[in-house]
Parts: sequence; C-alpha cells; structure tokens
Amino acid sequence: MKILLAYRCQYGGRNDFYTRQMPVGLGTINAVLRDAGFDSRLANFSRFTWSQVESALREIRPRILGISLFTFNRGAALKIAQVARKMDPSVFVVVGGPHATHLAERVLAHHPAVDAVAIGEGEETLLELARALSLGRDRGSIPGLALRRPGGSFRTPPRAPLADLDRIPHPSAHYESIGVDRFAQFEFLITSRGCPARCTFCSTPKFWGTRLRYRSADHVLDELRFLQERFGLVSVSFRDDTFTVDKKRTLFLCRKIVDSGLHLLWDCQSRVNAVDEERLIWMRRAGCQHIQYGVESGSKAVLHQLNKGIHLEQVIQACELTRKVGMDLSVYLITGVQGETAEDVQATLRLIRRVRPHDGIVSPLVVYPGTALYEDVKRLKGVDDSFWDSSRSEGLLVRDDPDSILAYRQVDAALKEAAATGLYSLDERREHKRVVGRFVAPTLSSGEALEEWGKPGEAEAEYREILEIHPGSLWGHLRLGNLAEMGGDAVRAAEHYRQAIGAVPRYHLAHSLLGSALRRLEKHEEAGDEFRIALRLYPGDRIACRGLSLLRRDRRPKTSRVPSLRRKPSTGLTASLAWPSFLQHPIPDGQPRPPGAESAGQ
Repeated sequence: MKILLAYRCQYGGRNDFYTRQMPVGLGTINAVLRDAGFDSRLANFSRFTWSQVESALREIRPRILGISLFTFNRGAALKIAQVARKMDPSVFVVVGGPHATHLAERVLAHHPAVDAVAIGEGEETLLELARALSLGRDRGSIPGLALRRPGGSFRTPPRAPLADLDRIPHPSAHYESIGVDRFAQFEFLITSRGCPARCTFCSTPKFWGTRLRYRSADHVLDELRFLQERFGLVSVSFRDDTFTVDKKRTLFLCRKIVDSGLHLLWDCQSRVNAVDEERLIWMRRAGCQHIQYGVESGSKAVLHQLNKGIHLEQVIQACELTRKVGMDLSVYLITGVQGETAEDVQATLRLIRRVRPHDGIVSPLVVYPGTALYEDVKRLKGVDDSFWDSSRSEGLLVRDDPDSILAYRQVDAALKEAAATGLYSLDERREHKRVVGRFVAPTLSSGEALEEWGKPGEAEAEYREILEIHPGSLWGHLRLGNLAEMGGDAVRAAEHYRQAIGAVPRYHLAHSLLGSALRRLEKHEEAGDEFRIALRLYPGDRIACRGLSLLRRDRRPKTSRVPSLRRKPSTGLTASLAWPSFLQHPIPDGQPRPPGAESAGQ
C-alpha cells in the first residue's frame, strides 16, 4: 500500500526559501510510517506546475494521501485533494496541520475530497490509520481523527500527546521523496514540542500544548551526527518554539555538541525570559551564530494585550547579553494591534534603537484559527469561519487603516537602520572571545570580521588558532584555503580544501572550492571530478555549476569566496516599502487570480 505525504505552499511563497520548504512534521510522520514497514514517501509540490502534480499522483497512485493544511496554503492543499480525488476516487485523503485541526468539521463539511482530519500531532494517528486501511478495519476507534458520517462528521477520542519523542525516528534516515531539496530541508530540526507561553496571537498552545516535551540530548546529537556524516550538513536551524526554556537541558546539549567534535554552526529562536549569560555563553561555545527573540513590541500596554508574559527589562537584558557573547541578534515585532497608539509605536522604535538588532522581521497582526485572539477578531471584523472559504487572504488581518500601515513602515525602517549601524566592531569581536573563551565560533567570527576590515594577516592568525582549538576543523581549513586562493596561492588553497574534505567528506562546498583551486592550477580533469562530486552531493551548488561551465569554455578561473551560511529568518512574509506582499496580493494557490496575474505554469 503506497502512502504519499504532500505539501504545497501558497501562490506567492514558491520563491521564498523558507515558505516553500515542507513542514518538519511531515518528515517525522514519514519516518514513523517507513520504520513500521509502509511504502511511504514525501512530495513537496511547491515548485511544481499543476500538470506536474497530476503526473506525480498518476505515477505513484497512493492508497493514502496525507496533506499538510495550514491557513496560508489552504487553497493549494485542498486543490491537491481535489486533483487526487478526480484521478482516483478510491484514494483516502487525510489532511493535518493547524488549520485542519482547528476547523476540522468545517473542512470535512465543505471539502468532499477530504476523507479525514488528523487532529494535532499526527505520527501515531497516521500509523494506526495506515494499519486500519491496510487490514480493512474500522477507523472510528482510532484516537485523534475527525471523520465523516451520514449527515455530518464526528471526532474520535482525543489522542494523548506523544510522551517520548525519542521514539520518533530521524526524518533524514527515511527520506524517499519527490520535489524535496534534501540539503535545505534537513537544515531544520525540532528538538521539543510545546511552549509554556500563552501569547494570544499564537496557535501553539492549542496545537502542541503548553507542557514542554523534549527529545533527549543524545537523540538530538545522534541526528546531528547522522546529518553530517550522511549528507555533509554543517549548519542547522533549531525551530523549537522556545529552544532554551529548560536551562539544564540547554547547557547539557551544548556541552555535548562541544565534546562531539562535530563541525557545526547553528541558530535558534527563544524568549527573552528564557536566556541568561551562562546559557548564551555555552550556546556560543557550541556554535550558535544567531538567535531570534519574539519581542513583538516596545510598549508595555501592547505586550500585556498580546499576553507575552515578558517585561521590557528582560528584552533589554537578553539583547545586551546576546550582543555580549557575539551572536547575531534578531527580533520579531508586531504592529497593527487593536488600540495601538502612536506612542506605542514610538516605544517600539526607542526599543529598537536601544537593543540594536542585526536584523528583524515586522508583521502586521494577523490571526489564525486556534489562536486566543481568533474569536475576538472575528467579532471585531464581523466574520465567521466561512471567511476562509470566501476570502483569498492568508490570514485575518486585524487592522488595515492608515495609522497601522504607517506603523509598519516606521518599524520596518527602524529595523533596517539598526541593521546598518549595529554591526560588531573589531574591539567587540575581541571582547566576545574574552567572554566566551577559546572556542571555534567566536574565533571564526573574529577572523571573518578582520577579513571584512581588510586585515587578512590577522584573520589568518585567527583561523590558525581555530586549528589549535579544534585540530582538523572544517572552518579553519575552509577560511585558510579561501585566504590562500585570494592571495594567489592555489597550491596551498587546494591543500586546505583537501583537509576540509577530510573533516566532512560529504560537504559539497569543500569539493567545489577544491575544484576552483585545481582549476586555477590548470588541473582541469581533477577540477571537473571535484565539481561533479559537489553536484552529486548537492545539485544546487552554484560554484560547481559555474566551475564546470568555465571548464567547458576553457576560461581562466576566478577566485571563489566562501558564501555566508547565515540567513535572515523568515516568517514567509516578504516585506515591501508599503506593506507585506501577501497583503498586497493575498492569493492562495488553487483559487482564482485577478486578470493579468502571472500564471507561473498554473
């Protein structure tokens, strides 16, 4: 029995790196199914045309089709269900995710292509459903489902949250898939479920619960090691709602990462009342480069209205400590809260200038089913749940008046100004090393800063220090190789890149950079071999693609720089000078578009 677990992002999200990635939960469900012996695979249809979606469904012909249904992608997700039903009336379609969970009865009532809704976390529910369908057993006794019945629908008894997250196999070990960029997808890890906060704009408390459940440090470390050895991943993003809440666990995990010898840089997100200097120091020692805090506002009144459970003093202290240890600092902010005044906005602007984030994201307040604000905002806007059937909007926007638009522009501009002026100085980088100690991450950042300031000799000393701290370090050899290549010494560059490959043999960039150095040495056959290895490991390696093209044209090589591994965090909202693009063109895929809209293969 074939099972397909599918995702497709909304119409405007296919070109956003983050939005077009599959949710991590589909990977864990797939891992559980495959571990139990089912023929399950993943499909990311975000960049497929609808004709390609149809072809894939026709070729696979799944008996069970599971679809991730969020509010923002509901049009695309439900169209997949319709296409599958039209092609094969016998396919069993089950949807899951926040939107499906919180509006299960409505989804079943208004979308006949859907047979069932998985409520909440879906690993055990989908496994039991697959077993029942394969054996022809009744589905009505499976906990955690909403099912059809004559005249309506019903919910089976609720499923208790999975207590032991270590029982879930690593998703990356079971990744039979189509349309999935494995290298990009595997960067995102979740090590816990639940969040102790009760922010009124967030659906996590109702979906995952407020009691935190954790994977053990050994289980997390085992996955990190597997990802590096099997796929060459050296940079990951922990997408836990609040990564650092449990101090003892955070410190233990960070110490395990340091002791593991892995060549790893990472980022995470957390709350300002869930960090302190000791936690941040050990996170930095373990390779944390970047942390994002949900700050939301500089106004006490707005924070109270959003039920953030934090104080401005905690925001300031957390941001100051983050800068003290040398991590890149990001903040998430919200404008357009009902009752927000000009003074509230000014308070946020003052806070931005005070804490000096390196980047940040501002979003107008948009609510979704399952959030505490949802019922209040429906009454305020005079709508009910039918809004999601008739509207093309990705969310329920609280305010769209001129004052709220002005607030958005002001905060967005302030974040851009802070990013331009909040960069660390060389003196600050030296102080970071003193505070954190002699570890790879702060030393690497110091060397990169010295390069940016035009001090290659001093940068080289920092990178050689990395090799003293961690002999054979991928990062030390990559940066020393790049410095040598920039200085015209391709022989020494190639040697460093070979050492980098020795550290992480499946890291595609080390192979493509070695190819670049060999091309400079006119060892074209060897260079081509390295470029091809890089592309086998990661077909999207641009240096390797370019290198092969240059080899074919027999042109002189140009220096390749090691690209930055840092990315700005994304909520899937693409900022513009006036307003986020999803509010300018809020068209979920699968729904009608205005005349003249680009078809993009639809």
